[in-house]
This record gives sequence, C-alpha cells and structure tokens, in this order.
Amino acid sequence: MLFQNIEFHNVAEIVPYEEGWKLYRIPAAVRAQANAGLANSAAYSTGIELRMRILGDYADVHLRSVPIAEGQMAYLYYGSIQGGWQQSSFIITPERTTIRIPRPGNLAQLQQITDSASLPFSPEVVRLVLPYGNIIFLGIEGDVAPPMPEHLPKATLLSYGSSITHGSLALASPYTYPFRIAQKLGCDYLNLGCAGTCHCEKAMADWLVSRKDWHFATLEMGVNMLGFTEKEFEERIDTFTGILADDGRPVFATSIFHFNGDQSKADVFRAIVRKYAAPRMHFTDGLALLERPEYISQDMVHPSLEGIEQVSRRWYEIIHRELPQGFITRKGESR
Repeated sequence: MLFQNIEFHNVAEIVPYEEGWKLYRIPAAVRAQANAGLANSAAYSTGIELRMRILGDYADVHLRSVPIAEGQMAYLYYGSIQGGWQQSSFIITPERTTIRIPRPGNLAQLQQITDSASLPFSPEVVRLVLPYGNIIFLGIEGDVAPPMPEHLPKATLLSYGSSITHGSLALASPYTYPFRIAQKLGCDYLNLGCAGTCHCEKAMADWLVSRKDWHFATLEMGVNMLGFTEKEFEERIDTFTGILADDGRPVFATSIFHFNGDQSKADVFRAIVRKYAAPRMHFTDGLALLERPEYISQDMVHPSLEGIEQVSRRWYEIIHRELPQGFITRKGESR
C-alpha cells in the first residue's frame, strides 16, 4: 500500500488513529467475519516494513508505540544489507519518536556487493522493519519516493499462523521464521501471523487466495485452536486447507510444534491437520520442525531464538527441495 510516498509493505488498511494512523495487516471486511481478537492482532506490526527511496540526504520518520510488555525496536536495511551500527536499530517509545534515516554515502559499494551476491533487494530501497507490537505512524519529512518494481524481489512467500509465525519471542523482527526463510530463499515475504487468533476461518482462506501478491505459502495450524472441539477443529481445517489447495500455488503446511505442556490433545490435532493437509499440499509434522523441549521459552509455548532458528532452517530445506526447479532464481525471480 502506498501512502505519503512510502510503500507500507504488508499493510492492507491505514486508518486514522488519534494524531496518526494505525496500520492493519488484515482488512476490516475480513476481520468482521473472523474471531473478535483479530481486530487487535491484525494491527500488530511484525512483518510491516516502511519501504522508500531517499532522494535527498535523509528522511525523518515519525512513529510511536502502543505500550506492551516487550521492548519496541525497529531495524534498518538498505536493500538486503543490514544498516551499520549507527543506523541498525531504533527504540520506538510511546512518545513521538523520530527516526532519521540517511541516504548512505557508500551506495555504489552496496550496489556492487548486491550485484556480486545476487541479493534480491536493491540497496536503493530503504527498509524500516517494524517490531512485534502496535506501531502508530505519525508522518514523514524528507524527499522520498516508493521503490521501483525492479528494486524488489519478484517472488513472495506468504506465511499464516499463530504468534509463533508472527514472531513472539523472536526478539527482533528479522529473526522471525518467515523473514529468515525468505532471506535464505532470496525472495520477499508477507507475515500474516495472528497472535492468539489463528482460527483458520473460511473468510481468511478466501482472502488469502484472492491476493495475487504471493507465489507460495506456509501454513502453521492448530495451537491457537486447542480450545475448540475436535469436530469444530476438523471442519475448520478441512475447509481451510481445501480452499488453499484449490488455488494451485504451492503451499507448505505444518501442525503444532512442540511445547512444554500436555501433548494429548495436541497429538489429536496434529493428526487432523495431517489428514487434510498431507494429501492436498506439502505437509510436514510440527514435531519434525521443532521437537526439543529446551528450545521452548520460559512461557512453555513459544520457541526460543534457538527454536525459531531450527524451524527456519528445517522448513527452508524442505521448501527449497520441494519447489519446482527454477521457481526462484538467486535474484528472487519467480517462474
């Protein structure tokens, strides 16, 4: 979505809010047909990037955070290359926070590295990667323009799932598994993790397949639905996976990862996901992606950094192996 000469990547709606704008990853029409909690998780900012070309010397981006328990830190990339220590990260406070982003003085060198390594993003594109939380956009000052299509990857991974997909306990947005898998593959990503609210509604499935801005997807299903009955869960999974499978784009599905709690109902739900996903798409059991108790954080549910890295690495290897040869080139172009 373009707004104030910025591409708001992974934003479906920008809504006036107090003295700024709230950024929603999922539109109101879909939220209205889903569970009530989605109104909150759809506004969480992980997976949102403010992308722009800086035409002058610098741009000032004005933001503020809605207070939550976790610290709010934005991360800066020049294309695929992380910003240097002077511009690598920025704390966003509940007060008006100004982030000054300079146009790099070594752009030619960054371009040479990008070309040599066939990196998917042009360093002309500044990417301000927002944190796990609710960030309010207050405006921008400076001469900026949106990225050109040739500056961006041509293939995009879409990821739907729980807060584990969204990035809770990743500590930094670039360590979420959708970000890391896309980085390894050399493509773009859309993070549609829904913290606590991944309920696999039909409206969500219909919206996902209506989008033409992704080329393959990952689905993490089950952990947010352990309060459902087995019958309710099975009906949801049957419908949801059926809609995604009928779309025809490659889909990689998984079930509940290991967590340090009662596994009895989780095992039943894992079997239900396998029943419907395995014949319809590329299925990997959640325990094949993450099975180690010591890779779960103190809350007993969310993977630690080590757990997230294990999911990223193992799922990347599967996706890389199963995608048709040439589906993604090193430059991120889709076939």
